[in-house]
Amino acid sequence: MILKRIIITASILLTTSVLYAQIDTVFYKHEIRAAHGDALITSWFRLDGNSYTNLSVSYFYRPENIFWIGVNFINYFGEKIHYRWFEYDDMGNIKDLSKSKMKYCAIIAPEIRLSYASNNAVILYGSFAAGVGIENGYDTRYDEYPNFFRCFHLTYFGLSCNFGKNNNIFFGGELGMGFKGLGSIHGGYRF
Repeated sequence: MILKRIIITASILLTTSVLYAQIDTVFYKHEIRAAHGDALITSWFRLDGNSYTNLSVSYFYRPENIFWIGVNFINYFGEKIHYRWFEYDDMGNIKDLSKSKMKYCAIIAPEIRLSYASNNAVILYGSFAAGVGIENGYDTRYDEYPNFFRCFHLTYFGLSCNFGKNNNIFFGGELGMGFKGLGSIHGGYRF
């Protein structure tokens, strides 16, 4: 019974402190961001296990101080794959059919974000995104290409530090699990 009261009291105090931290802060309704992630999870499960990096561009709309809705466009760039083979015709001529191609994947995913602490200098948040991806071929799996797949991302902890005269330029990072990777860094502009 005492433990139950402690949990309820702590929950109420945490809720009120989070709400107090977000009262009377100036916030911008639009956000454009560019990010770089490690792509570790997606490389293991989708992209044949080679090393990849991802670059993304995002737009978010913020109707309320704690609620954001937006869309991500993410590109994965991986190792260049070289294919080399020759064909001989009946006359003994050699035709070189070698080519190189970079493994590529793109994802578009809507995202919902909730900030749990916000002031003019720092925003702490969590988010969930789900979408669809497309990848090209030339790997060791026997899939048909282009290949479409579903994907998701859950951000456990996101940090955005605001700078500039109006605190509308920001840099930060995220820790999560999914198509953005385990960690990513970002920067952008709010207006």
